[in-house]
Amino acid sequence: MGYKRSKTVLLKWGADTDLSGLEVRARRISVEKFLELGPLLETDFDSFSPEDVEAMRGMFMEFGRVLVSWNLEDEDSGEPIPCTPETFLDQDIELVQQIVTAWAENIAGVSRPLPPPSPGGEPSPEALSLPMEVLSPSPPS
Repeated sequence: MGYKRSKTVLLKWGADTDLSGLEVRARRISVEKFLELGPLLETDFDSFSPEDVEAMRGMFMEFGRVLVSWNLEDEDSGEPIPCTPETFLDQDIELVQQIVTAWAENIAGVSRPLPPPSPGGEPSPEALSLPMEVLSPSPPS
């Protein structure tokens, strides 16, 4: 019997994030498609030129097709928001950026969250034994 790889990934955000409770299911894609969507990962989401708008719209729409489902609800009515490319484009840029980033990290194999850095440790005994006094200024010549 062969190995069957799941065609989707489940993205979740922890309690310590702005998106606590959000769950998004998205498709895995081929390397070729990943390369096509690559500019989304490197985009300065705060601004892009007018020439880039249509290209970016196309990429966001294509990414919206990667989405399978989400548990996103309308803030006012509490009604579920349909998971479509069009409704993906209707979301705020911060939400979109976080979804795209989490998806890319997940399918590219980057573990989330990264482990905490190791502590600096204690200073070495040699460093503690070195004199640390200010030297006297040299006499004028």
